Amino acid sequence: MTTPYAGADGSPTPAPRWAPAPPAQWGPDSTGSHPPVERRRRFSRRLLIAIVAPVVAVVALVAVLGLVWPGFFVTRVFDTAEVQQGVLSVLRDDYQLDADLVACPPGRSVTVGSRFSCSAQVGGVPKTVTVTVVSSDGRFEVGRPQ
Repeated sequence: MTTPYAGADGSPTPAPRWAPAPPAQWGPDSTGSHPPVERRRRFSRRLLIAIVAPVVAVVALVAVLGLVWPGFFVTRVFDTAEVQQGVLSVLRDDYQLDADLVACPPGRSVTVGSRFSCSAQVGGVPKTVTVTVVSSDGRFEVGRPQ
């Protein structure tokens, strides 16, 4: 029997003279033709602590001064119900008026010298009452109804 790969005299033909390609190489060239890659320097632990510690201290100081004492970030406001009760009490007790309803604006800040108006029913007639803040601890004066 003859094979299609056999020579003319029936002897097997020699094997081809090629070899399979080497597998693909991934990553850096291993021939050394490129300069070595420089490693990035990492920060030392001491340098990191020297930078972070003062930042943490400043943030803590701002938090204490701003929120606790003396409270730069804290805005004191009047309790609306207490202000209304105080105005009603002054109108009845000090001015001897027949006042029955008082409505003051909510969220008024406790700032010395600031003024705001409240509305009141005096003898069944609507009146306006001026309230003046006289101290930072929340004391106020009530003007005569207009």
